[in-house]
Amino acid sequence: MKYLVLIIALFILLSSSCIYADDNNPQPVINYSVLSPKSIFMQSGNINTVFRTDGILNYDRVTFSSSEAGLIWPVGSSQRLTAGYTAGIWIGAKVNIAANQKELRLAASFYNSHFSPGNIPVNGQVPPISVCNDSAFNGYLVNLTDPSLVNGGIRSKIAGGRTYNFSYSPWSAWPVALGAPYVEVNGVPGYQPGWNADRPGTGVNNSRPSELIFMVYMDYTNCTNSPHVEELSLPGGSLPLGVEIQQLAYAYETPGMLNTYFVSYKIINKSGKNWDSTYISLVNDADIGFASDDAVGCDSSKNIAYTYNYDNDDSDYGTAPPALGYKIIQGPVKNTGMSSDTAKFPCYNKIGYKMLKMTGHNRFINSGTPCTGDPDYYTNAYNYMKGKDGCGSAIFNPLTGNPTQYVYSGNGCQHTGWYDSTQGDKRNLINSGPFDMAAGDTQFVVYAYAIDRGSDNYQSICVMMNTLEFADQFYMDCSGTIGIEPIGNSVPRNFSLEQNYPNPFNPVTSIKFGIPKQSNVRVIIYDALGREVKILIDNQLGGGNYKVDWDAADSPSGIYFYRIITSDYSETKKMILIK
Repeated sequence: MKYLVLIIALFILLSSSCIYADDNNPQPVINYSVLSPKSIFMQSGNINTVFRTDGILNYDRVTFSSSEAGLIWPVGSSQRLTAGYTAGIWIGAKVNIAANQKELRLAASFYNSHFSPGNIPVNGQVPPISVCNDSAFNGYLVNLTDPSLVNGGIRSKIAGGRTYNFSYSPWSAWPVALGAPYVEVNGVPGYQPGWNADRPGTGVNNSRPSELIFMVYMDYTNCTNSPHVEELSLPGGSLPLGVEIQQLAYAYETPGMLNTYFVSYKIINKSGKNWDSTYISLVNDADIGFASDDAVGCDSSKNIAYTYNYDNDDSDYGTAPPALGYKIIQGPVKNTGMSSDTAKFPCYNKIGYKMLKMTGHNRFINSGTPCTGDPDYYTNAYNYMKGKDGCGSAIFNPLTGNPTQYVYSGNGCQHTGWYDSTQGDKRNLINSGPFDMAAGDTQFVVYAYAIDRGSDNYQSICVMMNTLEFADQFYMDCSGTIGIEPIGNSVPRNFSLEQNYPNPFNPVTSIKFGIPKQSNVRVIIYDALGREVKILIDNQLGGGNYKVDWDAADSPSGIYFYRIITSDYSETKKMILIK
């Protein structure tokens, strides 16, 4: 009997040693209880969309019984009109696994995902299973416009004739310890949330979005080191990269931003290994209404890719269907060591560095060959990310005969140059790379989404691109300008500049002005010595009355002057900041 007991004990010991084998080697899949991906809806302005805690954007396969597009536009329509089916981020790199030995690896989300909610607590180690069943990674949604929601709550909103429930987290639960950014308001070190104290933020400026969503995920799927799976448009086959992503999505109710939202990614190499030849791609399957009549294009000078309707009639949207665009506002940064290179950020510049924005635009189709269709294998996807076809061959511009990394780079707005000449169910990529990431390095990438419509399918591209350009200015505005707001619909007969209100002020004041016709308008703040403090506005505005706010939180008390300048008019007024 005792020998039987010894044999059983030995069996248990050996079995345990198999379960807790070396984390650096692929493990058998064990049926642990892990968090299921959660869908979190965000509604701001004219857009209702959804973000999953495993990195998938727009794809609403959790809330309803059938998979549906989650980007609804406009929300006020009685019909559920959708313009964004699914999207996700792809990261590919050559990992230095040993001396003079590199291995291509890729992590992706699209219809399905290689990512799981959770973080990587220790660089170079697979997370323990406790991470993958920790409810702290269920995602956080906060509202920043309703004081009654500081402590969280549930609100119902309607989009496309359906009711959606929004469960807002209390500001006190905002996961600063997991990397969530916040705005320091009360001057006391640390996060002390309150309507008149610290608040959740974007980490970029002091602007106040209407809603914020924060989540953390990583590509050790379900806390294992198993190879990534191959599924629909999800290129599998490689081992995990060991990447952690802290994702922030936000939108504004500010005029001019009602058809826009932002998604930022903090990408951290926690593999314990160096990466080179790294590419980051935002991959989109837009589906403007009906899926099979889409076309795609890009404007490389503006770092914009887009999807539009091939003809001027969509079975869902009807005539003049909208266009959906994606602009990379902040890209990965690489150290060049050259003083001629400058990476520009809100509030500061980084000399000796180069920001890689859209280094290529590519596309593939639903089905098709491995060279042109959905990539099943990670090498096919990496080829798309490098600006080649799925099989690794160069792509040529048929109008010039030259190889290019920018597919369909003609003027979509004017329908000239090399444009998409076929309709279909199209996917497209904004690519950024190559660059290196040492073990422990971090990169920030920020995209803006915008959907808008014009008088026809091509003019919709023009209007959408203008919306994205405004979003870029809004993002880069540092911390001063909260936004340009039109006042009413009337057009004044004469130019005017009103006295700011309140005056004296602390720290925000409003400046109103009127212009009788389209003009290039500059509104500039000067200190008492005449030194330029802030350019609030420097762009074309149509005739009308406007208000712009200045947040002087970073400026000292004193006398300031504000000046409006156009080609036909200029005026200066005085204001006082008292703190």
